[in-house]
This record gives sequence, C-alpha cells and structure tokens, in this order.
Amino acid sequence: MNHANKVKSWIKNNWFTLLIVLQPIFDIIAFFQEDNVIGSLAGYSRLLVMVVLPILVLFKTKKKKSFMALLSIIGAYCLLHIGNCFRIGYLNPFQDIAYLARVVQMPILTISFIYYFDDEQVKFNHVVPKAFYMNILIIFISMMIAHLTGTASWTYETYNVGLKGWFLNSNAQSIIIVTLVPCVLHYVLHLKNQIFLVVTTLFSWFMLISNGTKVDYYAIFIIYGGYALFVIIEYLIKRRDGKKLNILAIVLFIGCMVSSVVFYDKTPRYFVDDTAAIARKEDTEKIESDLSSVTSIEQKVTLADLLNDPETYAFIVEYYTPLINEDMVERFGIERVLTYYGYLPDAYQLADMRLKKQVYAELVWQECDPLTHFVGYEYSQMINQSDQGGTFDLENDYPAIYYYYGYLGFALYMFFLVYFVFRIIRKVLFDFKASFNSFNFALLLTFCIQLFAAQLSGAILRRPNVSIYLSIILMLIYFQTKDWKKKKVNENEEVFR
Repeated sequence: MNHANKVKSWIKNNWFTLLIVLQPIFDIIAFFQEDNVIGSLAGYSRLLVMVVLPILVLFKTKKKKSFMALLSIIGAYCLLHIGNCFRIGYLNPFQDIAYLARVVQMPILTISFIYYFDDEQVKFNHVVPKAFYMNILIIFISMMIAHLTGTASWTYETYNVGLKGWFLNSNAQSIIIVTLVPCVLHYVLHLKNQIFLVVTTLFSWFMLISNGTKVDYYAIFIIYGGYALFVIIEYLIKRRDGKKLNILAIVLFIGCMVSSVVFYDKTPRYFVDDTAAIARKEDTEKIESDLSSVTSIEQKVTLADLLNDPETYAFIVEYYTPLINEDMVERFGIERVLTYYGYLPDAYQLADMRLKKQVYAELVWQECDPLTHFVGYEYSQMINQSDQGGTFDLENDYPAIYYYYGYLGFALYMFFLVYFVFRIIRKVLFDFKASFNSFNFALLLTFCIQLFAAQLSGAILRRPNVSIYLSIILMLIYFQTKDWKKKKVNENEEVFR
C-alpha cells in the first residue's frame, strides 16, 4: 500500500513530464492502429486531455472568470461555425466537428497550461528541456528499430527515402523533430559536459538530415547557425561577468552546417529534389512541344487574344482536361479550374499538390455566401464525397485556417499567436540583457520555426500530436515574459524585474 501511495504521489508531482514523454509513444500507438475503424487509443487519449485539463484548471485556479471568458470565446466561435454549417446543409457533421476539435486543441491547452501552472512556473525551465531530450531519444530509438526490422515507413514512400520509423505523417514528424532540437541543445549547453555536447549535437544533426523534408534540412542552418551566433553574442555581452567562449560548441554547430552543404548530394532531400526536377523537366518539354502552336505566338499576342480564338480555346481546354485532377474537373468544370490556373499552367504547376489543393479550396470558397466567408466552410467540403479517401485538405496551415474557419476564425487564431509575439518584443525591449539567455533563445528559435513550418509544412496547427508542443512553448514564453515592468528600488534607482 505504501508503494502504491509513492507511485500515486510521483504521478501527481510529475504528470506534466509524463504527458510530454508519452507523446512519441502515442504516435507509435497511432501508427500500429492506423486501420482501426473506431480510431486509435492515442487520439482518444489526446482528446481526453483536452477535455479534462480545463476542468482541473477550474478547480485549481483563482482566476476562474478570466479563464472561463477565454474559453467562452473559443466555444462561441465553434458554435457559430457549426450553426452556419447546419444552416447551409452539413455534409458530414461528425467529420467537421472532429477536425474543429483538433484545431482548437492548441489554444485550449495553452490557456489551460498557463492557468494551471501559474504558481509553479519556474520549475518548467528545467522540466521541459529534459522531457524534450527524452522524447527525441524515444523517436530515435524507435526509428532505428523500425528500419532495422523492416517495419518502418519512409518520409517519402514513393522513393523509399527519409527515415521516419513508426510514424504516420511525414510533415508532422519533421516539425516535432525541429521543435525538440533547440531545447535539446540548450539542455546540453547548460550541463557543460563536452562529451555530451558532441554526442548530442551529432545525434540531433543526424535526426534532421536523415528526415528528408525541407523543413528539417533548412532548420539545420537556422538552428545551428542561430546557436553559433548566440554563443558568440552571449560571450560578448557577459564576458565581464566571467562568461567563457564555448569554442567547441561553435565548431560543432558550424561543422553541422558545412557538412549539410558538402554532403547535400548524399542526403534524402537531394534525392527527392533531383528526382522531382528531372520529372518536371521532362513534363515541361512535352507540354511545350504539344502547345508549340500556341506558345510560339504567345509573345506576339495576349492570352486574351488566344482565348478569343474559338479553335485555340477549344484546343487548350481539350489538351488540359486529362492533365487536371479528375475530381476537380468533375466538381467545378474544366473552364473554372483553368481560369484559376491561368489557362496555360506549366508542368511544375500541374505537379504542385499544394497548388492543386489551394485551387480547390478557393473554388469552394467562391461558391460560399458572405456569412460562410465570415465563419468558414466545413472541412468535409474538401473531401471527395463520391470517392471516400480522396482528400484536398490543404497542406499549409494558415490558408487552411482561413478557408475552413473564415475571417473570424482566422483573425482569432492569428491574434492568439501575435499576442505571444507582442509579449516577446515587449520583454526584449524592456529587459534585453536579462532576457538574453540560452533557454529564452531556445524558446524564441522554436517558436519562429513553428510559425514558419505552419506555412511551409502545414502540419502543426491542425494536428494534436504536433500542436501540443506549440502549446508547451507558448506556455513557457508566457511565463518568461511575465515580469517586464520597471520596479522602483529607491528614489534614485530603477531596475527591471
């Protein structure tokens, strides 16, 4: 009984660390339950956290009114969106509401974390980096086991390149890795163990370079270049306080960037880019040849002139119809689709999946009334209803929030993110020297990468397994920027808290 009480006490004191460390384990569970018709244990577990945590906050926080006010704003918007979808005729209410729940998880968890941990914020400066380090180790170990046993999936299944392991979504995995690495580097720099620093730097670089996505490859230069610059600037600012220049760290970080350039042609990123470039070059040459009768006079006449020629217009429509996505043509008609593409799309535009989904979303948007523009149309509009499984779900987060949740939803979401940007700027302007440390830099770097990845990779704001990391980072940013006002010490001196 005493042992059971100790376990219960440990869980009570460390449940947040446990929640973080469980995230990659949930992802592995979801991988093996992909074909489960009733959903995965991981998905239901994350939903349970989103429901239970606000209830716990209500029992603990003394700021119940402001907490309820913030959640009420989210709830009111959700009711407006759902109500409007019923007004115009829901295609699939369960599908749309489930998607909406995934989107609002990030702000709900962020607000809940802030209110729940408001009185014990300092300890998380140590808890989170350590937990992030454990997560990246779990991802690495499981990834190696998966590929060694032949049970893994690849980042790019078409080419069988990019190490992904037991993970379903490549973009989500890539964002999780870049989210973890900055705090991992802060953790090892804080420990001041040179061997640990070398091993961790090389290990984290391998995780990024082997993933194969653009986000992870470009992040190598952002993260290691940023940290190399930070180490130098920190030394210049604090050398009078006895700060020593960490030459080993600078050499390692620069070495990672140089190696990524020198050995680029050996990386998964190069293979994907090169293969795609060759394919697009061949397609471009074919299109140019097929349309030579049109393009040869393109410089002498305008596109309007070409389209006013019935024979040329009919030729363009006939030629592009089999090249455009069949579902798009069936729903909107070839003429509407070609209008958005500019009538003469090249091979790169035709092969661009993100552009195709953007076109689809915009064409759906054009069919909506003003009220729907205000609160967004249902996610199910982006699913081919005649062929279950065909999806045009946008690959970029910001356009997805805009189309699915309208002017109001987009404005609320962007305001929420910009609020934390404002807090960072305010803190830096009022207390630059005190705020210039490795932990704050890791948070800033991670937050910037996450905002960038939401557009480039599009798998953070709408995926609970990724957005929970953003919630944690935002919570830490909130706590680190909480004290910014000037505090009078005496009549002749002022310092910043």
